[in-house]
Amino acid sequence: MKHLILFILVTTYFRLHEACEKNRVLLHNELGPGRILEFHCYSLHDDLGVKNLNFNAPPYVIEFHDDVIIRTAWICLLRQGANKEYSYKVEVYRAGYNFIPKCGQIRVWTAKLDGIYFSRNLDTPPVLALRWNKA
Repeated sequence: MKHLILFILVTTYFRLHEACEKNRVLLHNELGPGRILEFHCYSLHDDLGVKNLNFNAPPYVIEFHDDVIIRTAWICLLRQGANKEYSYKVEVYRAGYNFIPKCGQIRVWTAKLDGIYFSRNLDTPPVLALRWNKA
């Protein structure tokens, strides 16, 4: 009986992931011509390393499924400026507190000179959420 319950739990977990559209975090660079956005994004299970995004380049997309057991969170350190003197460590995604994973969630983060803008979908213009920290 214990094996049957374990089998059902494992099967349900994998079927949820198959049917669930991945969540996405999109990073945009709208800092201005010649200005590069440097970022380092990571979660508990993944570290994407340090990357650069050119001005008006296609957005950098992070795709993932929510973890069922551990609350999924993604953190990004965003840096810009001639000597990368402007920065902000942002929690770009955090899952809810339930055991049913969210599917198809979108978080849009846009770096501009006056700060970091945020939107929860592609149809709504991002609004100023954070001001850059200067080192």
